[in-house]
Amino acid sequence: MEKKDSLRTVQRALDILDCFSMERQELTLTEISNMIELAKSTTTRMLATLEANGMIMKNESTMKYKLGHKLYYMGSIAGKSFDIKEVAKPVMSKLRELTSETVNLYTIANDRRICIEQFEGLRPLRHLVSLGQPLPLFAGAGGKVLLAYQSPEFQERIFKQMNNPERLEVLKADLLQIKEQGYAITHEDREQGLSAISAPIFNQAGEVNYCISISGLTQRFTEENVNNYLVSLKELVHQLLS
Repeated sequence: MEKKDSLRTVQRALDILDCFSMERQELTLTEISNMIELAKSTTTRMLATLEANGMIMKNESTMKYKLGHKLYYMGSIAGKSFDIKEVAKPVMSKLRELTSETVNLYTIANDRRICIEQFEGLRPLRHLVSLGQPLPLFAGAGGKVLLAYQSPEFQERIFKQMNNPERLEVLKADLLQIKEQGYAITHEDREQGLSAISAPIFNQAGEVNYCISISGLTQRFTEENVNNYLVSLKELVHQLLS
């Protein structure tokens, strides 16, 4: 009986922590109590224990609760031990299965993008890049997605790599659209006959250091296929972030 009670107490504590989100950063006792369907008296005791351990903080002026500094510290530890390649592999494998196209995981290195993981397409004619090969950030769906979410200072540094003013203006417009819609689609942008779609991977701080791309022959990237690919890409990347 004691073991069951202990497990229930742990679950209730986790339920309280799970009440908070980017949209609900501060909550009252009543809101928390209602959300976890627990009596206020029990919720108060749980909150007091979490507060004593740095998991929860209480704003005495508003009487609202928010996540505590201990969780921030633990999140930093988790972030440092986070192996993006291992986490992304199931998502990439599923995307390859659904699309039969090549799926790549990109990151930024020395003002370029590099592929750090790849699931080769299942079709005889497929698009491949070499792992670690430096590619531009200003061309291709993967490069543009990564660039779109960088700081203005970083973007300006990349812009200087281009010597075509007209293409630079198109790129700037593309980056704004990518941030607005949350993904990139390119057709024959970096190589003739190739198309790609890409979505960003956000970290806990809301930064983008990685992205996942699906690429293949342009003739296969019809409007219908691209729409289907996008549904799968956004859904699976969202699962990766959850």
